[in-house]
Amino acid sequence: MRLVASLACFAASFAVAGTAVGQSQRYTWKDVDCRQSRIVAWSGLKCRATNVVTSEGNIGAFRQWAAFGTNRDGYYVHMFFWEAENDFSYLSADQTTGDFVKWMFEHGKSIAQISAVSRYNEVDYVTFRDDGNGRDCIGFRRLGKPKRGGYDSVTGGILCAPAGKGVAAGDIPTFIDRVRLQPAAD
Repeated sequence: MRLVASLACFAASFAVAGTAVGQSQRYTWKDVDCRQSRIVAWSGLKCRATNVVTSEGNIGAFRQWAAFGTNRDGYYVHMFFWEAENDFSYLSADQTTGDFVKWMFEHGKSIAQISAVSRYNEVDYVTFRDDGNGRDCIGFRRLGKPKRGGYDSVTGGILCAPAGKGVAAGDIPTFIDRVRLQPAAD
């Protein structure tokens, strides 16, 4: 439930650009079969998706997807995808990568020690500490294709090691590369 609340807060606070200023609807999260998700979800993860939300005037249309969970070794994974649903819609990336990760993370208020932004294959990422759970984590943001003054999508991911362990440097590119998307249904 906290994840849903966090994502809803993020959706409300993240600047969505389009052809209109405000949102006329709210994102509502529902559990979905991971085979139906736009995110290629790993075994054992739970998946959710929102309704399609339109901007005022129904010109901009957007949808969000999430896959998350903890594996048997205690590593927490959260993958996120936000997409524009038509040719008139685009997403802005006005927030810093650190702010995006705080917004996306269900324990965003407990994030501390955010690193400077690093780059890997066109992806921005930061390391941080989840003080609420005593875990070391990484979080990333990948922007989609440029579109009308913004982007057609934003993909994000968070990987947290179990308490007492760290995220190894080699785990960062591996994790980023493993967060993939299914093709959009036509």
